[in-house]
Amino acid sequence: MPAFYASISDEKLLAMIKVADKDAFAEIYSRYWPILYRHAFKMLKNHDESEDVIQDVFVKFWKIAHELDENISIGAYLYASTRNSILNIFNRSTLKDNYLAEIRNFMKDGYEIADHRVRENILAKLIESEIQKLPPRMREVFELKRKHNLSYKEIAEKMDISELTVKTQMNKAISSLRTKFGNHLGIFLTFL
Repeated sequence: MPAFYASISDEKLLAMIKVADKDAFAEIYSRYWPILYRHAFKMLKNHDESEDVIQDVFVKFWKIAHELDENISIGAYLYASTRNSILNIFNRSTLKDNYLAEIRNFMKDGYEIADHRVRENILAKLIESEIQKLPPRMREVFELKRKHNLSYKEIAEKMDISELTVKTQMNKAISSLRTKFGNHLGIFLTFL
């Protein structure tokens, strides 16, 4: 692999991978394999299984790279694919409870992935994904409050509903998100 690939951004490498540039793929592989492997091994506690998961993630990435949106974060995509592959393994095994305990510890201890930007992008996308799943009216109330910093009164006037309805919708939105993110929701909302 030519050395200049190491200086190319992920975004440009993705564009090159989309046209089947194997050297660009090799660079992404060398950038992300160690981080993804460490994460997989932390969860699976098995070297062979962790290597298999990461290998499968990269094979799938190569096969569908031409279909990916050029604006995606490669790190976020690969991390999410790894996480989903691990979840599939746990869904097929009795280790699911151990994994959930590890996730709780991960959340509690604030384990940091080497690339902070990848972690923040992943987190922001997870939060945004869950917000998009809220019912439309609830999502609008939530976004007006959290993203636009409007008061309940301002939201009520803008949406032509009562302040009580705004407060109720906001509480339901937070409750729904708390179901997904637990007591760590407050930390997550800083990413919005």
